[in-house]
Amino acid sequence: MELFISFIHFVVLGISLAAPVGPINVEMIRRGLSNGFYSSWLVGLGGMSADIVFLLFILFGIAPFLQHPLVQTCMYVIGFGMLVYLGITTLKTSFSNEPIIQDSPNKSTTSYWSGFGIALFNPINFVFWFGIFGSSIQELMGNGWGHALFACASLLLGIFLWNLNVAFTVHFSRNLVNDRLLKVMNGVAGMALIGSSVPLLIKSHLFW
Repeated sequence: MELFISFIHFVVLGISLAAPVGPINVEMIRRGLSNGFYSSWLVGLGGMSADIVFLLFILFGIAPFLQHPLVQTCMYVIGFGMLVYLGITTLKTSFSNEPIIQDSPNKSTTSYWSGFGIALFNPINFVFWFGIFGSSIQELMGNGWGHALFACASLLLGIFLWNLNVAFTVHFSRNLVNDRLLKVMNGVAGMALIGSSVPLLIKSHLFW
């Protein structure tokens, strides 16, 4: 019974981590409306892959290296550049005369890496993995690797289920959106992505 409660706890925690509207969810919605289910889902899978990288860093004790100020500054600057690039690219599509709604395999292949990059350089992920969840994992590892791995798998399942929910919801809502409305939504998404980049630039302390 205790194991089941622990399973539910970490699944819900994973959903809670993935649910807030941030760069990953914005990109999933944008790509899902433009290119379909797989494009949206691959963004989520890319984000999950970055989460797995963070988990491995914690489990194998590499987290202190990533918490070095110089390393964090580099990652914040890269994340800032990536979000600004995605935001500008998205804004450009909202002013383009070409139709946005299409199924493009080539764009789907870039979705995974977009999701991976956004999640890898997201300061919210840093706070969660190396702060909140990192201490919990270290405590669980005191009871053995099995407990820690079980908690990690349950957490990732929660993230996976949320990403699948977003991808399916966007996919079935796609038929309700025309190209003109999608261009407006793309404009909003582009500004949201650029807005999400500002905290990264501030945290980098690059210019002050």
